[in-house]
Amino acid sequence: MTRAGREEEAIKRLLLGIHDEEIREILIKCLNGTISPSAALKRMLIETKDAVAVRGAVDDVTRRAADLSRSGDSLLRDRVDDLTRLVVENERGMNS
Repeated sequence: MTRAGREEEAIKRLLLGIHDEEIREILIKCLNGTISPSAALKRMLIETKDAVAVRGAVDDVTRRAADLSRSGDSLLRDRVDDLTRLVVENERGMNS
């Protein structure tokens, strides 16, 4: 399997429990590197207007990424870490 194929499979595993299609599509773009974590966070908040749902989705992905850490895909882990950091740093503003 190619690196792109492994990354795609890893992203699918990370998003298994994400059922909101808007959030899911944005997270796919973020995790595959199409958009930045900051753009993803902003788009999720604009599209859903639900900071709790966005935080929950990011938390779910973060938990699953802990298992992924064994796979050796550090670029994908870095994207998850960046997104998680942004959510934590901006949590007060998200809930305003």
